[in-house]
Amino acid sequence: MNAHLPRVAPSVTAQLVAALTPRLRKRLDAGVAKVTARPVVREGDMLRIALDDDTDLELHAPDGVVTGAEGIRCGCLLAPDCLHRAAVASAAPVADPAAAPTTAPAATDLPEPAPPTQPAASP
Repeated sequence: MNAHLPRVAPSVTAQLVAALTPRLRKRLDAGVAKVTARPVVREGDMLRIALDDDTDLELHAPDGVVTGAEGIRCGCLLAPDCLHRAAVASAAPVADPAAAPTTAPAATDLPEPAPPTQPAASP
């Protein structure tokens, strides 16, 4: 875990690791070590890690949390299913799933229940 990285939702890490080929998955531990050794530059909600002279890894973390796989972008030739994205997600602190924003409607947006039906009156 690297304290300089933003928190990443567990589902994001799982999605990125699952997208790796078996060959790349074997190299995940080495990829984590490489990514955590690189300097991190923060610009607002964006973090940038220079993997080499030509390739950057970017993390978009509004409120300090990466909530979707699209929030981690890599400029390498294998992206989006590259080792770098999975490695940085694996190296980052795990976000609390309970703290992640939900898409459930607010209580005021719920429809009102239908009125109860009245039994027909007997003559």
